[in-house]
Amino acid sequence: MTLEYELKKTFCEQESEKYIDYLCEKRTKQEVYAAIEKLALLHLIIKNCEDVIYAANTPEFDDPLI
Repeated sequence: MTLEYELKKTFCEQESEKYIDYLCEKRTKQEVYAAIEKLALLHLIIKNCEDVIYAANTPEFDDPLI
């Protein structure tokens, strides 16, 4: 299960880099806004993948108070 999310995270990170490179060139405001919106969505997906991966790799009783 985590392999799927690790691959998805890697793919989204690569796509994110492409959008950053895309933004380095001269663009219209509309193109910039669309790219920023897509970057924000990609980073949200990356964060979600990281949370799923972390949860899957956390031991059942990982409580520092025990």
